[in-house]
Amino acid sequence: MTLTEARTLIGTDRLWLAPGTGKVLIGIHVHDARMSYGRPQLQIQPISGRGSQWIDADLTQPVED
Repeated sequence: MTLTEARTLIGTDRLWLAPGTGKVLIGIHVHDARMSYGRPQLQIQPISGRGSQWIDADLTQPVED
């Protein structure tokens, strides 16, 4: 994924595969995008709960209906 592709995700809801949990997917909202060490990252916030953090964009996937 490129930074341009990551920026198209700003304002969308996605699922985040939380590291170390196996297959736990958390509903998140994407607030911003950046490049860090050549990898696209997203600033996310959980849909239910508090806080935000930067994660690798490749750890997210679209919400399935």
